[in-house]
Amino acid sequence: MKTVKIYDDDFEQILTDIPNLRMLDFDEEGVEVIVNSQEMKGRDGVGLLGPASFGPFQLILRFWYEGQDTKDYNLLKQRLRGILFRREPYYVVHSDMPGKKYAVYCEENAIEDIGTRFGTFEVTFNVFKGYSESLLDTSQMSLSRDTGFQFEGGNLSDSDIKYKHTSSRFKIFNGSDDAINPLLGYNFKIKINVDAPKGFKVTNKTTSKKLKDGTETDVFEYKKSITRDTQILIDGVHPIIDNERVGIDTNWGWLTLDKGFNDIEIAGDGIKNHTVEFIFNYVYR
Repeated sequence: MKTVKIYDDDFEQILTDIPNLRMLDFDEEGVEVIVNSQEMKGRDGVGLLGPASFGPFQLILRFWYEGQDTKDYNLLKQRLRGILFRREPYYVVHSDMPGKKYAVYCEENAIEDIGTRFGTFEVTFNVFKGYSESLLDTSQMSLSRDTGFQFEGGNLSDSDIKYKHTSSRFKIFNGSDDAINPLLGYNFKIKINVDAPKGFKVTNKTTSKKLKDGTETDVFEYKKSITRDTQILIDGVHPIIDNERVGIDTNWGWLTLDKGFNDIEIAGDGIKNHTVEFIFNYVYR
């Protein structure tokens, strides 16, 4: 039987646990591409074209309900209104795409009555982030266990995909449809424990580029001495130690991840005993 769950940090409701309520199918609206452009006088077409962004889209779930009588059917209608329409957004997960979650709010519950105790319900959710995410983050995923690990990555194994490493050079797999860029609000954390008497650098060799001023992109550098007993958490673009931001002791840099495999390096004079863990959700268009 198909299942639908809605939840956030404070509640969880499996809609299909309601007796006689059955999910039929679903639709995802097409991707809305928002082109950032600027016209220039005297020039044909688009003068300056910047990176595109993506608008929200609709997720539509369809249900069938068979009530015991008219009163039961009408009570179900009222119950669904109270469940679906909430002041705060929440996540939807359904069994036709079990590895995805959608951050949503409910826009509409269109009801088609069939007689006095039967009906179909077409529930329209607004996926306001403009993307769906993997149900689990990379700290929870495993190919060898059924953990909702959903991506189009070909023949890969747990030996290919690891997110916690102790070597100085390793690969991080991003199974998303897009690059992981913390500036776009994606969940992206890096935990680092290292003995580094003169500081250290973490570089994404796949995406790093040298700028005209000699600096490199996709490099995070911590410039002070640190021991592995003290963990640095890079939460998006913010480096944190003991719940305090320590950007002043860094190069103010951060990392992104390209699609597929990324070649990561941790380096520094005299570094040893290092552990680096990447935690993020895949994102899907």
